[in-house]
Amino acid sequence: MAFFLECEVEGPLSMDRLRGAVTAAASRHPLVRSRVAWRGGRPLWLTPDVEPTLEPGGPAAWRPIDIAAESGLRLVVISERDRHRIVMVAHHAAIDGVAAGEFFGDLWACYDGRDPPPFGPGRRRSQPAAASSTGSGPLGGSWPFVAFRPRPLARFAGFPSGLDGPAHASCQPPYAWRTLDRDLTTVVRGVVAARGWSLNDLVVAAVMRAAGRWNERAGIGAGNVRITLPVSLRSIGSRSPACNELGYAFLDRTPDECSDARGLAAGLASASRWIVENDAAREFLTAAAVLSRRPWLLRGITRLPVCFSTAVVSTIGDPSRRMKSGVPKQDGLDAPGGLVIRTIRGVPPLRPGTRAAVGATTYAGELTLTCLCSAVPDDRPSRAAAGEFLAFVADEITAFA
Repeated sequence: MAFFLECEVEGPLSMDRLRGAVTAAASRHPLVRSRVAWRGGRPLWLTPDVEPTLEPGGPAAWRPIDIAAESGLRLVVISERDRHRIVMVAHHAAIDGVAAGEFFGDLWACYDGRDPPPFGPGRRRSQPAAASSTGSGPLGGSWPFVAFRPRPLARFAGFPSGLDGPAHASCQPPYAWRTLDRDLTTVVRGVVAARGWSLNDLVVAAVMRAAGRWNERAGIGAGNVRITLPVSLRSIGSRSPACNELGYAFLDRTPDECSDARGLAAGLASASRWIVENDAAREFLTAAAVLSRRPWLLRGITRLPVCFSTAVVSTIGDPSRRMKSGVPKQDGLDAPGGLVIRTIRGVPPLRPGTRAAVGATTYAGELTLTCLCSAVPDDRPSRAAAGEFLAFVADEITAFA
């Protein structure tokens, strides 16, 4: 359960300086220096005794994180001349996407020779506008969730698995990305603003329709679609040591509902507003807390070989705003220690049975879509499959524009 957040930088990168910045940044975040042990059938954080690693790109860099033996955070550097990709591989138990952006902010502040921004509690969210409609009791909404049967992405045997790709394939992470240029991104953002939607609403609609197209191409029909939507539970404006503080919302749609692109996005916008206003993503944690009274039950359910959702979608926005690194700017881009951050992209993790994860970031006026995909027979991520799925998603977004 690792996700990826990447900063692509330009300029003379000092590895010694970067290594020191990783250590200095990690000193503020106990969980990225901790391991997990099992006690009485439950996971337990140990006293910090490990450090995040900084490694060169290569096949070993993309290995799964063993959080019982090493830090839940690994940074990988892929260099080619004056272009460098700093990839954060993060175990979701130790850190979530919001905290990952904050950690990068601390890292770049340290690299630039600055003190990282202080932690702060922010301000409390307003109380939910209405009572939750998930039913009575902490598990009241579970039956509709179980009864809805989403269809996974079809597998294609033609995609090479693992670290496929062109030259330097051994250095490449297992995800693919696609960037919409500034002009198209401006049009897209104007479209959603004019209709009162968020960019996330449009991305979710595009992923739902792309999943239908993918499965129709495979000859199995579009099928029901469920999107898992991570939702931060932090106080507004808060900043704290790295942790995982989020819940999940689940957006279910039938093939008929997906056939009308505009109606689909409008319905998702309405649902997303309700989720935020009613703090509905917290219901996921409420249900998990009940199940966790029997650790073996929670462990068993999370390992069932079934499709809980067709895809995961995480719209991060502009990660540099969460970084708050305080570094200088160059033409509107963050410029720490003589470097210039050209691109920031990221993608959430995959669980077995959910074969696509899509992350959306905006930086320097460009929308970047990143995909992790396991629609191959052995269920390992494949950049080839991710690239093809992203082409469908980008087509849908462009059609809206």
